[in-house]
Amino acid sequence: MITKDTVAAVQSLYAHIEAEYNRQIQEHLLQQMTAPLEPIKLHMEAIAGFCNHKKTAKLHDYIDRMKEDCTAVEQLAEDLTYPFTLFIMGNGKNGKSTLINALLGQQQAAEGIVPKTWKIDIFQQREGTDCTLTFRDGTKKSLKYEEAQEFLAAEEKKCKESGKAISKKLKDFAASGAPPKELEEKQQELKKYELYKSAVIEAVWSVADSPILEHYRLVDTPGLRQELDDMVYASANEYFSKADGVIWILPGDKINSSGDYNELKELYAKYEKQPNNLVAVVNRIDLIRQAGKDVDEVVTEAKKLYGSMIPDIIPLSAKEAREAEILLKQPDLSQEDYERGQQLLEQSNLKALFDLLNRTFLANSLQLQVQSKTRNCQELYGNLRSESVAAINVLKKMDGERVNKIKNWEKDKADVLQRLQQELKNFQKQEADRVSQETSKIEDRLWDMESGLRNSYIMDKIIRPSQIEKTLELLVQHHCSQLSTITARHMSLAPFREFPLLKNRQLNASASTGNAVNDAAISGDLSDEGTAQFCLGGALAIGAAALLGPVGLIFAGFAVTDIGRSVAKWLSRTFGDSMSVKVQKRLSSQLGTAVEKLSKEYEDYLNRADESIETLREDTYTELYGPSDQKEAIIKDLLQLGERSRLTIRPLLLKDILFSDRRNHHGS
Repeated sequence: MITKDTVAAVQSLYAHIEAEYNRQIQEHLLQQMTAPLEPIKLHMEAIAGFCNHKKTAKLHDYIDRMKEDCTAVEQLAEDLTYPFTLFIMGNGKNGKSTLINALLGQQQAAEGIVPKTWKIDIFQQREGTDCTLTFRDGTKKSLKYEEAQEFLAAEEKKCKESGKAISKKLKDFAASGAPPKELEEKQQELKKYELYKSAVIEAVWSVADSPILEHYRLVDTPGLRQELDDMVYASANEYFSKADGVIWILPGDKINSSGDYNELKELYAKYEKQPNNLVAVVNRIDLIRQAGKDVDEVVTEAKKLYGSMIPDIIPLSAKEAREAEILLKQPDLSQEDYERGQQLLEQSNLKALFDLLNRTFLANSLQLQVQSKTRNCQELYGNLRSESVAAINVLKKMDGERVNKIKNWEKDKADVLQRLQQELKNFQKQEADRVSQETSKIEDRLWDMESGLRNSYIMDKIIRPSQIEKTLELLVQHHCSQLSTITARHMSLAPFREFPLLKNRQLNASASTGNAVNDAAISGDLSDEGTAQFCLGGALAIGAAALLGPVGLIFAGFAVTDIGRSVAKWLSRTFGDSMSVKVQKRLSSQLGTAVEKLSKEYEDYLNRADESIETLREDTYTELYGPSDQKEAIIKDLLQLGERSRLTIRPLLLKDILFSDRRNHHGS
């Protein structure tokens, strides 16, 4: 005969074995979930090193999201050590906080206010009145209840104030006539740089004397689709990925509303298999009764709408449940109040909800917890891979744009220099040909002139230095305008901008943070005002001096007598160049000196422009995407990071435990 003591011993042994098995399952899952994190973080640290540990405006958008995914994985692993995490979800003002207080049997969640859109509140069994805040980077901070409330109220105030401020700026921007695409960019800029985002992602509140918390942690989520000035909203996917189980609240008085239906439809479309960790309550059945409607009919209608997605749907009045709990806890409770409280409690159908939770979640808590953590962890690592691929694609695309900017500038620079230099040579030839033709027409007369008079005549009547200088000045001014125009155009094309459609005057938010990429001011010596003066100052100063005076040297040594002049004329025509050729060569030589110096100044100007354009292009690229010369190294680490994120979680088998026990035994 089996004694009671034997039964108790067997039950104790079974409970011990089950607890140990559960512990090993959790430890096995935790190790596999967190194994990739260290190498992933090393790759992110390497990328930070390539960027000289400066936060780039665009590349780090991806890095920051990956860091948040890593933090979320760590939180999932930590949650394995806690009881089953039960999320209360649904659209805003569906009565989530009232239901949480009804489940807790006490007032903990704030009721009757617009749900927050930036954190979740977790209620768990723990003595004391403290609150633990978790931040986006994974750090935690413990505060007393009142301190936490004060801190979170200040955070909420900052969120609201920044939301109102950017809403006004958006409206003013739209009123200025900005086209839709610019308005969209302005919204992105304001959202990134001016919308206050609290670093707090969850607040864990200690709750004592609440039986439900022996088996669950209850989570109050922000209202879904709660938009903040048309810019911020929460989706079901964001919170479902953190939950072991979900109670979805449907509004009984508005059962046909599209909000919850659309959220659930999106949620189910994301998963190949229907999640098996959701139940639903049709809340506010007290209002249904007051309106003279049949509760069963409303529940039937809810099952028609949602039954394919959530098989378990029950009616509930969270409000009546809370009224009953408050009434039944009154001191010196009268029999009448006691009976009234029991009636309200029964009407609320809260007991049916507890029975449903025990039947669906509590009985399979470990299995559901392992399934949800595995699924959610794989989803987070999938997000990491997606972010790394997206970052690689952006880097490749933008580096391609950088290379194209370089090619286009080099081509335009070579083309304009070649064209302007050719125009200078054409000018040189045209002027030389002109003086040659004019000299040849009166060459005999020139030989008959006295040398001093002849030289003056050639200089003043044929060469006309002031006219050449004026023509050359106009040509150089035209060239300088072209150089300035092409430089200014490429200076405007050189920078990479985070918000390319917004002008400098529109970049209020990002400019104030120091993270914006604005147009660089074109330096003074590369501007329209300074260019022509710079070129003219060098070339024409030497050009004018070269054109004055030296022509007379052509005739030095020739006799000035009649016989000497005829001999010189005969010798020149018989054995050397004619006077027109001599004048042409001398002028062409002198103009050639000026042309060479101008060509050199054009090259110098373009070289200085090249330095300015390159600096602007590379600095702004680096500010957004990291140093261009480190692109391949960054992409390599992103690729390896993505590969490290390929997670396959192997289930723990009985043989693993047996062999593990043997190894532990032999090793001891």
